[in-house]
Parts: sequence; C-alpha cells; structure tokens
Amino acid sequence: MDASSILTTLLSTKSINGISKATEASSSDVKSILANAVPVLLQGANKQTSGSTAASFTQALADHATADTSNLTSFFKNVDLSDGSKILSHLLTASATKSIAKASNTEESTTKSVLSAAAPLFMSLLGQQTSGSSASAISSLLSGLAGSSSVTSLLGGLLGGSSSSSSSSNGKTGKTGASGLVSGLMGLLK
Repeated sequence: MDASSILTTLLSTKSINGISKATEASSSDVKSILANAVPVLLQGANKQTSGSTAASFTQALADHATADTSNLTSFFKNVDLSDGSKILSHLLTASATKSIAKASNTEESTTKSVLSAAAPLFMSLLGQQTSGSSASAISSLLSGLAGSSSVTSLLGGLLGGSSSSSSSSNGKTGKTGASGLVSGLMGLLK
C-alpha cells in the first residue's frame, strides 16, 4: 500500500482547486484548512478502527473505495457535501472543527464546507488503499502515515516552508508553522 499517495492526492493543487470551486472558498483558505485538518482527520480515522465502530468504519471505507478519483475535477463537480458532513460527524468533534477554523484563521462555516468537500475524497482514497484490509491493518497504515517523513514534507510544502503567513478572504492574517503541525500530528496519533 502506498499510504503517502493519500495525502499527496488530498493536498494536491487539483484537490485544492476542486474544493475551492465546490465550496466557493479561496484556495488559500482551502490550503490552510487542509494543512490544519490533516492531523485531526488521521486521528479521527484511526479512532474509528477500534472498538464498536471498527466494522462500520471498514464498511464505509469499502463503500467509498468505489468512487472514481482518477479525475479530481469531475470528482469535485459531483462531490456530495451532505455525505461529507456525515463523515465529519464521525471523524471530528465540534471542538476539533472550531480549533481547525481558528488555526486556519477562517470562519467556522467555511471550514465545515471545505472539510465536507474533502472528507469524501479522504475516505475514497483511504478505502482504495485499504481494500480488503482489517481494521487493525488500517490502523497500522494510519499510524505509519503519521510517522512518515513525507507528511512533514507535504504539510511544509502546503504551508510554503517552515512558517507561512496567510491572508484569508475575511481580511484576517495568521501564522502557522509546519513543524508545529507535524509535531501536533505525531502527538495526536501516539
């Protein structure tokens, strides 16, 4: 399984542009939200792989694996934001969404919209990579992904280096460091 391809696709320019068009959020807001959300999405997915939610989560991944992600422009033209919102209700708490919005320096409604567009792609890509795998194998994949140096590189690249100042469409300015995000990611999945 090539787990890093999940994040490479999720954080690609095509995904960012597709999410931006689907949600009418600026590309810079989408980048910031995704960079801050990746660690939390990985943690939320990892939590779903154990206990009473493991079987239903594994089935949800299998269901989403059938989506065609080969053409991201087409994928986002047809993205089901309602399905994305349902996915988020399983992966993120309300306080996590608020924290992502604050860290991204974006409105909470924009953050929810962007994540509702990104969640079906995340589930589809994860489902395609883990097709036929057990919940414990999926957990191992997610933990391995969190510990991968490619995560540091991808998040750092998305943020434009070790720290980035972003100006969102609402006129607020914020700073987010890639090293802080990555250490947050590592701490979340221990």
